[in-house]
Formats: sequence, C-alpha cells, structure tokens
Amino acid sequence: MSSDGLDEYVAYSRQHFEEGLIRAGFREGEEGWQGPVPHAEGTTRVVITLPSRFPFRPPRVAPLDRDAVPWSWHRDPDGDLCLVAEDDHDELWWTQAPAFLKHVAAWFEQAAAGWTDDRPDLDLDRYFESSADRRLYLYDDLGQYLNCSVRFSPSSNNTMRIKPGTRPKKALKHSKDRFGYVADLGDVDVPPRTWADISARLGSNAELDRGIRQQSVAVVVLVYRRGTHEGAIVLDVAPTKDGKTVVTRLRSGADTEAARSVRAGVSAPALRESKVAVVGVGALGSFIADMLARSGVRRLTLIDGDAVMPGNLVRHLVGPDAVGLPKAEAVKRHLVRHNEAPAAGIETVNSALTSGADAVEYLRSHDLVVNATADFSTTALLHVCARTVGTRVLSAALQNDGETYRIDVLPPLGDAAPLPLSTTGADTAAPQLFEAGCGSPISPTPPHAVIEAAAATVRHAIGLLVDRPLHPAGETRHLRSAPHGSHQ
Repeated sequence: MSSDGLDEYVAYSRQHFEEGLIRAGFREGEEGWQGPVPHAEGTTRVVITLPSRFPFRPPRVAPLDRDAVPWSWHRDPDGDLCLVAEDDHDELWWTQAPAFLKHVAAWFEQAAAGWTDDRPDLDLDRYFESSADRRLYLYDDLGQYLNCSVRFSPSSNNTMRIKPGTRPKKALKHSKDRFGYVADLGDVDVPPRTWADISARLGSNAELDRGIRQQSVAVVVLVYRRGTHEGAIVLDVAPTKDGKTVVTRLRSGADTEAARSVRAGVSAPALRESKVAVVGVGALGSFIADMLARSGVRRLTLIDGDAVMPGNLVRHLVGPDAVGLPKAEAVKRHLVRHNEAPAAGIETVNSALTSGADAVEYLRSHDLVVNATADFSTTALLHVCARTVGTRVLSAALQNDGETYRIDVLPPLGDAAPLPLSTTGADTAAPQLFEAGCGSPISPTPPHAVIEAAAATVRHAIGLLVDRPLHPAGETRHLRSAPHGSHQ
C-alpha cells in the first residue's frame, strides 16, 4: 500500500466511524464526540475521541462526569474506560461504530455488576508514570524479603538485582547500589495511582515512612494479589519539601524458575520428569534437543560421534566457540549456558550408536528415543530393537535437499500402517558440493528447513511423552506444497 493509499484508508475509516456516531446521536464538540450510551442500568453520556493512529488504535472513551463511574482495573489512569485488552485486536473490530458502542454499553453493565468473572490481569504498572531510571530491576522470590529492607545492585546488561540489605549509616560515596523495602498490598480490588493510595492500603508503617523521608529507601517493591494470582511492582520513591512522596514506575521483572518456565507450554510440568535420548545431534538433532529442553524436558542423553566443524555452524544450534568440541558436549554446553538446563540432567555419549545392546539399553532406560541421524542403518537398528523391547522410537529426517521432512513413529501405534516410502530427488537439480574429509556430497538443506523439521519432531515427541500422540505413524511434509501422508 502506497502512502496515498494509506492516507485514503485512514480518512475513510475515520469518516465511516464518525458517521456511525452521528447516527447514534453523537455530536462533535471541542473535547470530542459527545453522546449517549444506553445500557441496562440507564444511559451514560460519554466523550469519544479518535487517536491519531486510528483505525490502528481503538477510540478513547470517557464519561462526561468522570467521578460518576466507579474506579476499577477497567479504567485508565486518566479516567478513560479501559475497553480493549492487548490481546483483543482481531480484525480491528472497533472501527465499526455500532459494534464499538455496543461494547461500551457492555462495559457499563459489567461495571454495575461489579465485574463478575473478571480475569486477573496483573497490570498495576500502567497506573504510574515511568521513572527516568531505565535500568531493569530484577527480583527473585519476594516472600523471603517481605516487610524487610533490600538493596538493588548493578549487574550485567543494565540490570539491578535484589539482595538483602539496608543502607549503611555511612554509605560509600561512590556506591551504585540502591536501597529499598518490600511490602505487601494484599488483594487489590481498585488499583492505587498515588503514594497516598498506597500508604492508605499499607496502613501504619513507621519504618518505611521514615526510610523514605530520610532517603534511605529509594525503591519500594509492592507485592499484590488478584484472586489466586500474585503480581509485583517496583517503584521509585522520593520525598518532596512539602512532605509528600513522588512515585514513578521502574522497569522490573521476576527472575525465578516459574517466570522462566511459564511460557514453555502447558505440557512443561509433565515433561520435567521425562527422560529423552537424542541419537545424532547434528543440525536437526541439536535443535530437537534445544526445543525439548525449552519445552520442559530436564533429563536428556545426547549421542553423537562427530565433532563440530566450521562448516556445520550455519545449520547447527551452537556457535563458533564450539568448533572442535564433540557435538554432544557442544550441545550440552549450549543448553546449560543458554537454556539454564541442569548440567547434571544431561548425559553425553561421544560415539555413534552401532551396538544393538546399547540401542536396547537406551530404549529401556528412556521414556523416548529420538533418532535424528538420517542414517538408514541406525534407523533400522533402533526400529528392530524397539519392536524387541516393546516400545517405539521417533525417527526424523530431511530429504530432497530440505524440500521434504518425514517423522516416523517406529513401530506405529496400535494397528496403524507405517508411512509410505518417500520419493527421493529434489525438484530442481543443483550441482553437488563436496568437502575435504567427506565421502559424500554436502547437503544444501537450508537452515529454515532444519528448524521447521525440528519443531515438527518435537511436537510429535511431546505428544508421545504425554500420551497424546499427534498421529500413530508420524508425518511427512513437502515444504513446497501441502502436507502429505498422515498429518494434514
């Protein structure tokens, strides 16, 4: 869309919305569009303004009598109605005035009912102005510091980390530490917006009040709850000459195990006790191991007899600092360093899998074995051993220069038929490339195909581990066209 096309789209959207307001009885005034919003509890007159980024941002709505509407988590700091959640931007639905006004009416009805079944958004931060201090304040389990003095000390990447401690009577002149206090706001039904609001909720706290006045407390950490959910906010506080306290919001975040794992997926808790072996941690296997660890698996066995070569890096998980290391050791080091995977939970075997006895042992001692060697003999060995043991192996491979991947459950679950044999040979003939030390051509499979295949493999692996398999036989997919085979 050209600049002229964008301007036309914006102008049309504004005109269309405003015409809808006129039909609903609104009139334009100095402050915006004023008009009535009928709802079950009566009619409330509001002012609607269109932000400069409309229609890509929703209209703003405020009651003409701002104090006639109760304050709640559903009002912005300036008194506007909080109408659109961050995750409710589908199809810019607010550009249609009738739908938007209906949404506003529903807001008033929910407010009158007391916001029953309200979701507990933990966004207290938005009720305070940002501090000029742009460092990131990190905290761990705040329960251990509750009603205690703390200090924040500079750390890497412009962060400040919490630790116990009070400001010494003779603080070092050049100390960069900041001192603070951790308090509990309790259950918060109406968000505080000033230090007076906070102080009223905390009640009498002589130690904290004295610390702020004497400037021995410059940071206040507040723990609060909404229902069963707990949040925290870190505030910059400073006394004024007239006895008041200026409060602004610091950038902050939890650095806890829970915070680091909450985005791992709903299956993460169940995967923590799973033990998975990855046979072959080259390009495909290294990303499989990485995504398994990110998804919650904490016990891994990495099996590979090769070392990391410079030419591997473009498709491999690890970087240049790993060149020369055994691939299994290099991947373990990466998982420990970057994913905080426990080193004690990752075993490495720096040799190829060639023994049937070893294959049987891996199958018996692990919840799942993933084969990413792309070697037919290794695949056949694991398949035969899996049938013998009465379990199964998940085998993944890229084919046709990365244009196809296939993931086989071997043997398939239940009475399912195995996947049909794949066709070989890429659609476009490319000149073969050879590298010193290699007895076969180098695969030109691009990195994006490796990562896509690894992600699909991990989805199947998790499905098997939590007893919700994606398909009893696996999946084949031609990346240039629609998927074929079992998983459509």
